[in-house]
Amino acid sequence: MSSEVLEDLLKKDIYEDTWEWWKAQLYFLREDKDFHEAEAVFKEFSMYKSRSCGLDS
Repeated sequence: MSSEVLEDLLKKDIYEDTWEWWKAQLYFLREDKDFHEAEAVFKEFSMYKSRSCGLDS
C-alpha cells in the first residue's frame, strides 16, 4: 500500500475512534443528568464532525 492510502486509513480509524468516544461521553453525561456539559460536548463535536474532511462516507 502507498503511504497516502495508509495515511487515509489511519485518519479514518482515528475519526471512527473519536466518534465512538464522543458518543459514549455524551451518553454518560446525559445519564448523569449533566445536561449543560452534554450540550457543550455535543456542540464541540458538531464542529469537529463538520471538519471531518469527508471521512465518514
